[in-house]
Amino acid sequence: MIRIFFLLLITTESLAQVQLELADKVYDPFIKTVQLYPLGPKSNTQLLSAAIPLRGNQQLVLEFDELFNDAFTYQVKYVRCDANWQQSDLSNLEFLNEYNEFTINEYEYSFNTKTPYVHYRMVLPKPTLSGNYVLVVYADGDESDIILSKRFLVYESRVTFTDQYGFTGVNNASRFNQQLQFEVNYKGVGIQNPRDQVSVSILQNQRWDIAHTNLKPTFIREGDYKLEYRYFTEETMFPGSNEFRYFDLRSIRYFGENVKTAHIEEDQIFTWLEDDKRKSEFAYSTVLMDLNGQYVIDNVEGFNPIIENDYSKVEFTLISPKINGKVFIVGGLNDWDRSKDNSLTYNKELGAYKGSLILKQGWYNYQYLVESPSHTLNYFEGDWSATNNQYQIIVYYRPYDLTTDLIIGYLDLVPR
Repeated sequence: MIRIFFLLLITTESLAQVQLELADKVYDPFIKTVQLYPLGPKSNTQLLSAAIPLRGNQQLVLEFDELFNDAFTYQVKYVRCDANWQQSDLSNLEFLNEYNEFTINEYEYSFNTKTPYVHYRMVLPKPTLSGNYVLVVYADGDESDIILSKRFLVYESRVTFTDQYGFTGVNNASRFNQQLQFEVNYKGVGIQNPRDQVSVSILQNQRWDIAHTNLKPTFIREGDYKLEYRYFTEETMFPGSNEFRYFDLRSIRYFGENVKTAHIEEDQIFTWLEDDKRKSEFAYSTVLMDLNGQYVIDNVEGFNPIIENDYSKVEFTLISPKINGKVFIVGGLNDWDRSKDNSLTYNKELGAYKGSLILKQGWYNYQYLVESPSHTLNYFEGDWSATNNQYQIIVYYRPYDLTTDLIIGYLDLVPR
């Protein structure tokens, strides 16, 4: 109840009962820096996709902050989905060995920060069935008081990815587009009708907002147990986009790359980035610290970034004539969400679009995307086939004795 009282301080709209979306989404304005990634010894695990194998001991870890100075009780539950991210009709016992509600017991309070917050962390139980899942976090056991939802994958390696040359990869389809080719070898899986029972989804840089889904093979070679996905189908083609814009907010007192200045007040920090311009007007060039749209929470002072990194209101400026359409700041920092919270406002006097986000100290990638009847999505970024994008290929299979889809293959194609 205390939590509801403080929500009143933001807007009455925040109190409206939210509708769960089976997608990556934050419903509570106090919740920041939501990360879901595989737990393991690798460096920069924050950058890894939220995908783990069904076999073995690897688990996912969920982390997020709440901008408040006291901890609340939160629970997690799983929603089992089909290949199209629609909730399946499986019972909880068909994909879990335990009750489908887990309490987050691990949390820490921020230390010596201008913005007080509580950092929550949980190593998640692994489902017993491969497929698509959405974890839902809610408060005080009230499943209607949702604060966030996050997609993740559990996969089996029952198929292999090859072609006649033993290579699966990305082709430069034109100056502006990239296209994937691959073969799926399903020998031993026992698929009776691969055209009906198998579908493929392809993601660029872990992004579901531009994913190509429900793809069918170009050719089926049943005698060789192979499904071919070839270059000459537009279904596997993606605009190349451009290398991501970035800024280094690992320090507040010493300005990192693309940080113009910062101002520290008694209870808040403000940061202004260097002015951005339309990149599509310039030739393609590589970027050394491109994280494929993701971000890493870190600092250069040697503090514990989990609880000692501060939050800042970061100001973005995009120099451009006004266009016919909406402009958004997007990236892993806001789950590629093109909503009013991430939109920019045009300032006629400055001749620029302006916007701001509240972000934790770290290294960030971002882009400006456009929704317009007269401009492309990547109008400000441009599209280049040479861009180093990361792709994920997901192979779904629906057995005739099951009413949902399994994931029988997963491939992460890292940049060249």
